[in-house]
Parts: sequence; C-alpha cells; structure tokens
Amino acid sequence: METSFRDGVATVRFDDGKANALDVGWFTRLDAALDEVEAAEARALVLAGRDGMFSAGLNLKILPGMSGPGFIAFFEQFSRLVLRLHGLGLPTVAALTGHAIAGGAILAYACDMRCMTAGPYRLQLNETAIGMPLPAWMLMVAQSVVPRHLEARALLHAEAFSAEAALAENLIDDIEVDPASTVARAERMARDLAERLSPAAYAATKARLRGPAIRAALDGLAADLATLR
Repeated sequence: METSFRDGVATVRFDDGKANALDVGWFTRLDAALDEVEAAEARALVLAGRDGMFSAGLNLKILPGMSGPGFIAFFEQFSRLVLRLHGLGLPTVAALTGHAIAGGAILAYACDMRCMTAGPYRLQLNETAIGMPLPAWMLMVAQSVVPRHLEARALLHAEAFSAEAALAENLIDDIEVDPASTVARAERMARDLAERLSPAAYAATKARLRGPAIRAALDGLAADLATLR
C-alpha cells in the first residue's frame, strides 16, 4: 500500500499482484494510511486498486481456520475501518480500476464518489450468493448509494453491474477507458471537490449527514456481527 500527495489530494494505492484480498494486515495498513492523510491535512482522498482489480473483498481463505473470537475480531476491525472511511471528514473518491466485489464494493460505496474502468469488470455485493447475510452496518453504507428501486437487485439478488450499467443506475459517477485514466479522473474529481468546497463546512455537514447512522451502527456492532456465524 502506497500513499502519495499532490495538490492537496492524497492517493492511497493498493496492489498485492493478485485479488487485493482484504485481511488484518490490509486493515491495519489502510487505517495507518488514513491517519497519515488526516495528519497531513489533505483536502481530499482517492483510493485506487491495481490494473484490473480494485478489490475482490475479504480473504475468505483464512476464515475457516479462525476461532469464534478471532472471526468476530476480524469482522469488527473491517467494520470499524469502513465506517471510519464512510465518515471521514474530507471528500473521498474510489478509483475502481477493475473488479470491486463484496468487501471491495462496500469500500467503494463508503466513498463519496466513484469512477470505474470500462471493460469486463463488475461491481457486486455477492454476499447472499456465497452464504453470508449482509450485516446491518454494511446495508446502511450501501443504501447511501444504491437507489431504492435497485435495492432488491443489488443487495438481495447479488447482481453484478458492469461499469456502463453502474453508471446508468447512478452507482458510480464516471467511466474511463483504462485503469490509469480511471485513477487520473478520480484525482481530478477529488481535486475539484477540494477546491470548491469549504473543508470545515464539508466536514461538519458530513458528520451531521452520516454521523448518527454511523454511531448507531457502532453501538449495535457486537449484536450485528454475532449474526454472521
């Protein structure tokens, strides 16, 4: 994971050369990156994956070997990280440089805006197809983006959306032709938000808009996560 700064915009890029699967080490690194971004007083943030893959979600290979407490701790760390991102007091843009599936999709939905690469890539919350009920906090984050008429398809039926379909349904804000252009466009989107919005007014309004739901999600997190296993 690498963090760079330019013209007030922080870009955090992750590339494991594979699926950008999310695990405890990844959670810890992104949490530290968010600390760095806030300490640097960046005006906006871009999250970007590697060519062809934003993230395929949680590393499911490690879950069967986890104990009950370890399993809950794993999901709690992920939950708190995404909720932190969702409430971050600066504009956030996801550069979907490829597939954004399951946990990768919820990371994208936790951001304010999304730009996606055209091609054979999908944006998908596939949890109900793989036997995992979506926790309440994840539904809250997704519903901040997914239109009401699309909830059954996107949240219950695990439908996969191409970039073109996602744009038509307002799940994303723009499409680019390749991953490099997607990151560049996301950085321009972030820079535009940073330049035309008051940082203090933005942060205060975002806290009022999302803060109550985030606090409620955190208060109910233990009960929410207990339903996962």
